Amino acid sequence: MSETIKTAQVNISKEDLKKESDKFTDLPFWDTYFYSSGLLKKKMEENIPAHLDKNKKYRILDYGCGVKPYEYIFKDFSLSYTGIDVGENPHADFRIEPDEKLPLGDGEFDVVLSSQVLEHVENTSLYLNECRRVLKPGGTLFLSTHGTWQFHSAPIDVQRWTSYGLRKLIQDHGFQIKGFVPALGQLALTSQLRLTFYHSFVNEIAKPLKLIYYPLSALYQLKMMIEDAVTPQRVKDRDSAYYLVTAVKK
Repeated sequence: MSETIKTAQVNISKEDLKKESDKFTDLPFWDTYFYSSGLLKKKMEENIPAHLDKNKKYRILDYGCGVKPYEYIFKDFSLSYTGIDVGENPHADFRIEPDEKLPLGDGEFDVVLSSQVLEHVENTSLYLNECRRVLKPGGTLFLSTHGTWQFHSAPIDVQRWTSYGLRKLIQDHGFQIKGFVPALGQLALTSQLRLTFYHSFVNEIAKPLKLIYYPLSALYQLKMMIEDAVTPQRVKDRDSAYYLVTAVKK
């Protein structure tokens, strides 16, 4: 690994970092994103291990790692787990500038994880080319991103994909797709978008209504579960809020 990488500043304990990661994915039932976030987590837990060999250990790069919310999934598979992110992030092992090439050698990693990053990337070609470059031949990319979702800047929000468009984008950058898993169909998504609006409304305009918001949110979680259960799989495959792509470097 190149010595030119800028080391991230770690200012909090490992225990506190772990608590922050757990909090990101283990939301209470009344949280606005309980069902949608939990559904993506479930898809990650089901599909990532299915594409890994239990008898092998992997060098894993979490590219745009955030709080490393899915590091635990790789616990039994990782020889090393490296997090890279932009800006000051105590969870990251190293940091880079936005749209900067990775100061890493070719083929250094067996696996690249990109979880909810691509929609925030302005130069998607550079990002995906870097994913491919740092993977060894036959290495695996696990990438989740949005199909349909509301605007959310973190720090920027650039784009969304159709199921066809995302497949083509990944394939055009030298990958062979091995898995394409949707999460949160359009019927449940309409409820999620309304609930997100209500959440913003009570936080920014009508704060006294917070007392009734949380029971409403809990009811909406049940509503979304039912709506998702009755949505045909073929419809979810075509239109969903999230997609989890598993692809192999050609």
